Amino acid sequence: MIFSCPPLPWPPRVLIVEDERIIALATSANLKRMGCEVVGTAATGEQAVEYAVNTKPDVVLMDIMLEGAMDGIEAASRIRERHPNMPIIYCSAYTDAGTRVLAAKTGPKAFMGKPLDYTALKDLIDDLQ
Repeated sequence: MIFSCPPLPWPPRVLIVEDERIIALATSANLKRMGCEVVGTAATGEQAVEYAVNTKPDVVLMDIMLEGAMDGIEAASRIRERHPNMPIIYCSAYTDAGTRVLAAKTGPKAFMGKPLDYTALKDLIDDLQ
């Protein structure tokens, strides 16, 4: 889905953590239409932690299931160790209660199910300013 809207009044820097390439590309395109700067796209938890530490984005969009041994919840926890106030928004198809309880322990800004509601995502990002 291509999202059309007026751009955000500030240029938030966003890290996308998503192992499905087509979803990452679509999310990146829609974020750019919102006026965001995509600072990177990570497919593994290890990449996510490295990119977050090196680029210091304004917000991380974190999938739960990722390539490799580290899932999104563990990656978020490791990001929190180094940047306790970095906003994380989970964007996952795994929306069951158990997953949400585990994710909540990392103190996310929000938890969104897939497919993403880009209007709601834009509002969440705008509220970060």
